[in-house]
Amino acid sequence: MPYNDIREWIEHLERNKRLKKITAEVNWDGEIGAITRLVFAKKGPALLFENIKDHRKTICKKLFVGGLGRVSQIALMLDLPIDTSPQHVIKVTRERFKRKVPPNVVNNGPVKENILYGDKINLFEFPVPKWHPLDGGRYINTFCGVVTKDPETEILNVGTYRGMILEKNRIGVLLIPFQHWGLHYQKYREKGLDMPVAVVTGWDPALVFVAAAPIPKDICEYDVIGSIRERAVDLIKCETSDLLVPATAEIVIEGTISTDPKDYEPEGPFGEFTGYYGERRERPVIKVNCITHRNDPIYRGTLEGINPSWPNESSAMGGIFLSAIAWNILESQGVSGVLDIIPVPITIIKIHKTFQGQPRQIASALWGSSAALDNFKIVIVVDDDVNIRDYRELYVSLAYRVNASEGDIFIMKESFGSALDPSTRPEFRDEFNYGCGLWDRILIDATKSFKYTRHSLWGKNVYPPSSTELDSKDLELVKRRWEEYGLE
Repeated sequence: MPYNDIREWIEHLERNKRLKKITAEVNWDGEIGAITRLVFAKKGPALLFENIKDHRKTICKKLFVGGLGRVSQIALMLDLPIDTSPQHVIKVTRERFKRKVPPNVVNNGPVKENILYGDKINLFEFPVPKWHPLDGGRYINTFCGVVTKDPETEILNVGTYRGMILEKNRIGVLLIPFQHWGLHYQKYREKGLDMPVAVVTGWDPALVFVAAAPIPKDICEYDVIGSIRERAVDLIKCETSDLLVPATAEIVIEGTISTDPKDYEPEGPFGEFTGYYGERRERPVIKVNCITHRNDPIYRGTLEGINPSWPNESSAMGGIFLSAIAWNILESQGVSGVLDIIPVPITIIKIHKTFQGQPRQIASALWGSSAALDNFKIVIVVDDDVNIRDYRELYVSLAYRVNASEGDIFIMKESFGSALDPSTRPEFRDEFNYGCGLWDRILIDATKSFKYTRHSLWGKNVYPPSSTELDSKDLELVKRRWEEYGLE
């Protein structure tokens, strides 16, 4: 079922015992971030904070986090049974990413219940946490849809981009020129115009599930959101621009971004998806000129940053939508034989290999896509006899099916990539100098090489037979006599 708003989504999570309401007073400065981190680590429920320090009498008093922190919750979003397997969730996501359901435009909606201008604008009225100890400030844009429009094609983009409160009416943002809204920004800069922007916070969970995904740049995310939720999005025009936002959203922040570098201000650091802090630099600023919100709005945010012991919403969502997107990219490029994909942090792909250059075809297809900006840095391709979800099997493939001198390791130098990767030289992480970051990508071909077929001592087999396989007669005999051996 599609959710009319975040309130229906919260109620659905509660009915399925996937929500915890926290009524004890908590501090926005560090405490909420620590609670969220520990709950994410335990793969716990979504959290609704209802008693936040300094926010008992503000416009917004509640904070919701963790609604998509587990695959079971993503299944609920897709209207699937809560125990649906990850593989089936990926399959459904793949199918819905291929379709479009265009939005409707309506004349009114709950998001217009309150309209604030001028001195009434105060971003500190919202219970925005300081998520990580070393963050440069309170990050209001963490789990949101940032809406912009191409000034030439008029195609809307909805993306998720970080933003830090600078003052009550200004938000410093990380704007990568390579990203979709970055391309819009460059066009406005060429025209000498400020770029209109709208930040949507709190709506159907499909909003950020799609906004955070690397959707192709010629597709409007609202069309894909409609497909994910299997119902068109009802949109309403902003007060200060012709941008369109969900009519039942909780909060919409309207503003403009100056394209003059003289108007940039320091933004960062921020605890990023890599598990490390992103750097502080002079960056563009959203000047807020209007806020619309529902009565008693619910603010939606999330905690970024992962490592193997500290999962979060981004890792749960990324594991699903990046698998679906990678699979669809390979399918669209005519790549055959793909059987399974783990997309992050290292991309591992299981194939039925039919020709020698197949792994390079796979890497080339992924690396040539716009989805590769923050993804697919390291690609490992394995054969169909390897369970990629068992790292012991993966290690054996790396140990005995990779020969570096035979071309099984391939490096692509100075590819476009993430500006947030701390393994990249600092000068190569300057997003405005390079348009993004610079990456050296690597393919590890851990499949059986067809080069050895003619020289094999085992006939037409590429590799010798496995020495761990038992003779069927011996196996049957041992099973029959097992108790006789006195073994447990």
